[in-house]
Amino acid sequence: MEKTLIIIKPDAVKRGLVGKIIETFENVGLKLLAAKMVKPSKDVIKNHYPGTPEWIKEMGEKTLASFKQSGVDIKEKMGTDDPEKLGAFVYERLINYWMEGPIIVMVWEGPEAVQIARKLRGHTIPFLAQTGTLHASYSFDNSILSSSLNRVVKTFVHASGSVEEAEREIKYWFPKVELKNYEREVDKLYLE
Repeated sequence: MEKTLIIIKPDAVKRGLVGKIIETFENVGLKLLAAKMVKPSKDVIKNHYPGTPEWIKEMGEKTLASFKQSGVDIKEKMGTDDPEKLGAFVYERLINYWMEGPIIVMVWEGPEAVQIARKLRGHTIPFLAQTGTLHASYSFDNSILSSSLNRVVKTFVHASGSVEEAEREIKYWFPKVELKNYEREVDKLYLE
């Protein structure tokens, strides 16, 4: 059994998508182990991300790739094509985005929970997400639109990217919480 961290970001809370998002994870059999609604400070959000030079550069490279895929000149649109500068731009705006309102932080459990949650959420850029995923169903945001509005792509659901990342994020957001297991009827169908 794996655990993963899911965060419903401010725009999803404001749009009233909380129930639909939770239902999506419950419908496939993932089990909710912990949840809390918080309005985190800038430092709390900043520390959620690794923030290392490598991570910042990777964010910039993802932005470059997104623009290239769209056929738009990133240097013309953003003023630079330097991955480090683009990554720093994204990092700062991510923090601002997360501060737009409350978020809901949750721990989910199940076999292959990390991959299942990522698959249900969809591609990081909603415009590129596969039909039927949360991002494809509830957003059309993309890098070109967001950069023209001087903000990041609004990816209204965060899902841990790996088991290691999930472990780090769960310890970060729920440092003193003992995650209690419980049994549901659906568990008997799949896990016995």
